[in-house]
Amino acid sequence: MLIPAPAHSRLAVALALTLAIPTLPAVHARPVPAGFEDLASGQTERVEVRLFGQSAGLWSAWVTLDTVQLDQPAQVLEALGLSADARDALQAALAAPLPRNSHLACPYGQPDPGCGWIDSPDDPAQVHAIFDESDGVLMLFPARRWLPQQSAQRSPFHQVSEQAQNALLQQQTVNFSGGDGYQALSVQGSTVLGVLRDGHVASSWNYSRQARQGYRAHDRFQLDDLYYRHDLAQRHYVQLGRMDRRNLSSQQGGTFGFGMLPLDRFEGLRVGTTQAYVDTDANVTSTPLTVLLGRDARVDAFDGDRLLQTFYLQAGVNDLDTRRFPLGSYTVTLRIYEDGRFVRSEEAPFSRGGDWSERSLQWFVQGGRRRAHATRASDIGDASDTAVQAGLRIPLARNYGMTAGIARVADTGYGELRLEGRQQFGRHDLQAMVGVLNGGDGSHGLQQQLSYRHYASWNVYRQRLRGGACQSSTPVLHDRFGCVDALSASVSAPLFGGSLYLGYTRRRSFTPEWSLPGEDDDAWTGLPPGLLPPHVPALRPAQTSRSLQASYSRTRQWRGLSIGSRLGVWQQDTDTGSGRGPARDRGLYLNIAVSRLQRIDDGSVQQRVALDMRQPQHSRPDARLGLSHSLRQERDGDARDLGAELSAYNDDRYSALASARIDNRFGQSGASVSYYQHHGGGELAYSGNHTSGLSLSARGLHWGGAHGADAGVVVSVDDARDLELSGAAADIRAGSNRRRILGFGERRLLPLGGYQRHRVDVQDASAHDSDAAVRVARLGAAQHAFLLPGKVIALPVTLDVTYTFIGNARDIAGTPLEGARILNAPVPSLGRDGGFIAEFPQREPVLYLLRAGDLLQCPLTVRERRSVVLLVGQVQCEPLALEQLPAPIRHQARVQRLLNELAPVAGRNERNVMSGGAR
Repeated sequence: MLIPAPAHSRLAVALALTLAIPTLPAVHARPVPAGFEDLASGQTERVEVRLFGQSAGLWSAWVTLDTVQLDQPAQVLEALGLSADARDALQAALAAPLPRNSHLACPYGQPDPGCGWIDSPDDPAQVHAIFDESDGVLMLFPARRWLPQQSAQRSPFHQVSEQAQNALLQQQTVNFSGGDGYQALSVQGSTVLGVLRDGHVASSWNYSRQARQGYRAHDRFQLDDLYYRHDLAQRHYVQLGRMDRRNLSSQQGGTFGFGMLPLDRFEGLRVGTTQAYVDTDANVTSTPLTVLLGRDARVDAFDGDRLLQTFYLQAGVNDLDTRRFPLGSYTVTLRIYEDGRFVRSEEAPFSRGGDWSERSLQWFVQGGRRRAHATRASDIGDASDTAVQAGLRIPLARNYGMTAGIARVADTGYGELRLEGRQQFGRHDLQAMVGVLNGGDGSHGLQQQLSYRHYASWNVYRQRLRGGACQSSTPVLHDRFGCVDALSASVSAPLFGGSLYLGYTRRRSFTPEWSLPGEDDDAWTGLPPGLLPPHVPALRPAQTSRSLQASYSRTRQWRGLSIGSRLGVWQQDTDTGSGRGPARDRGLYLNIAVSRLQRIDDGSVQQRVALDMRQPQHSRPDARLGLSHSLRQERDGDARDLGAELSAYNDDRYSALASARIDNRFGQSGASVSYYQHHGGGELAYSGNHTSGLSLSARGLHWGGAHGADAGVVVSVDDARDLELSGAAADIRAGSNRRRILGFGERRLLPLGGYQRHRVDVQDASAHDSDAAVRVARLGAAQHAFLLPGKVIALPVTLDVTYTFIGNARDIAGTPLEGARILNAPVPSLGRDGGFIAEFPQREPVLYLLRAGDLLQCPLTVRERRSVVLLVGQVQCEPLALEQLPAPIRHQARVQRLLNELAPVAGRNERNVMSGGAR
């Protein structure tokens, strides 16, 4: 709000007041000079409260020539982050008027030796203060016992925010896609409930449904996790319930990046070390996931039967955005659709978790009963076996470590050993990993990964797995690993202002099968099951796929246009093992795209023209011309995206795509519909997603829209007293969430990740189309919060609303009311021409004046509005009887004093005995 007496002018006014009053003993009996009555008696101001450099923001205070008194001392102490004992001891002292001690402030804000300091009191219930009126800052000096204790050495662990409170947080994500007689639906949910100070209950589930025309639909509901976790002294934890491996690849349970060791879902107990509280900036790292496309395609990413995300990608090399993929190490299946038709699927190992370079000893032990999902009817009996696993990570040197794990599942033992390292030589960065697996059923495996970055980026990944069923002489009915060889290598480098990419992938898999002895199974027809001979294991012919791709891309800017081009070659060989030999597809492609981005009010518009040409070896050329238009709008923290694309091909094929995305208080939602027209007819495809979350705490129910939250900030904004007042009220940013603009009375959950340190910042929202100036009452330095899962911080946003009226007042005869005092606003007297600037916390229809013992009322009719200033022009004031003065105004102490001293009218004795109201 606008401050009645600006800080830079108060010093001059006080000096004038001091010079205007003689320094004789009789000074105490002399009246205050005209025009300075409000300053002498006191007025409400906004002051910044500080405690040894820590700001609590701006707060309302009653400031006189001698004292400063805060209006909300309890809230100020809470904003300063003091302990509960300190708040209880200091609240009474802070509620009383504090001596200003302004002579101790640094003059003109410049730090001189000895200024800005006053010794702290010995009494723990007292507080000293210095009011720096030049900057409007109130500095507090409590007893030393209440000051934050600084340890000699900074704690290596994050401390949980003291204001955190338990809550129930729920988030849900819905993904669906379909087309060409195929539909897929995936619904995922997670719930976290805070328990006690260091514990929480967590649960996650998913439901998937897949249907294809002519086939029976496949439904699956799976309860992934349901466990209670309790942290012990910031270094260890205990988990009890149903859980999977994902926490073992994050800071919650360590950085165990096991890629082959069987760590299935189980019900039991897990204990170990945790890195969740470690004060480090280590980020979650993910294995790059790259897909090579010869044409524009839709790619559905699956973890088993669970749909993770849908991508619409252009031809060429595409790195998938895996930030929303769950933590852990697992195999991702990519199903690729071209023109709405399924063409192929690819599998790639994927890992997302913590930074393995952390240099502390880590371990875990877990045991219980396996609850793995049985994929075949014959596996049901094996889906619930006892299992015991343990892992140990030993730091060998800086950025080098060894990880060992053992598991015993269904009376079969397995062991995995991994060595990891990273070395930097100047600008050279080398990372390497090797892992080996050995099992008691004859299974074994090898994983190797090497990456080197300097001028270019080189990446090589190799995996070789041989399960027990791969040994044809050993009839293992339940193989856990399969028979797979996988190799991927890539290199990218800048070249001539562009980027050069070379990529190669190879995958070879063997499928074990069991059959009756002999070449003809019909020979055993009719025998009872008990008399059938045992099945004989065998391996089907290997299925092999290879792909090689090279491309060069470059983008340049020219006259507001962005021109991008890509030239590449590819070769794909697929051998199904049927004896017909590999099917080869090779060719050349060229992509040229021209786009223009234009800024508009609250958003942007982008137009794009693309030409894609593709020449397979044994087919006619394939050309595509695409036109796309997209619109993005951002208003009050909400974002909306609309897009449309038309494509035409050289073989009389056409396609159209429409998409929409919205991010608002109800969540993040997106949908797209595409249609493909070809000679045989048309195909319709669609996809959509929605993500939202909610929290239930002592502060009530709050709804939010971000993904990946098991903690959060619950925001509640003050309601508007004026029903006509609407629009933006506060600008809030929490963690990595987008900037959010909240309106009056709005309640919102701002989701945050648990076991992470986040910055929470509240600012004024700029709104120039409002009748009033709206300011955040507790505006100050940003806060930092560290929350556990199931915890929230309440953030009530208090608002100061100020209506500013400018005009000039005249009596019935048209004479300016010079020197008249405004009763319903603590502002200076009217000027010579009757001019006034009046500020009110609510919209006032009438201005009440006192002049020479006469009461007057002036209607405030707005003639014009400029920004947040209301211009009323010349107003005519009429006499008013004292009984007609509204009671809330008449009972104010300031108004009663003015009436008693300056208005000697009838009934004065009655006014003298009126009860004084709070200022």
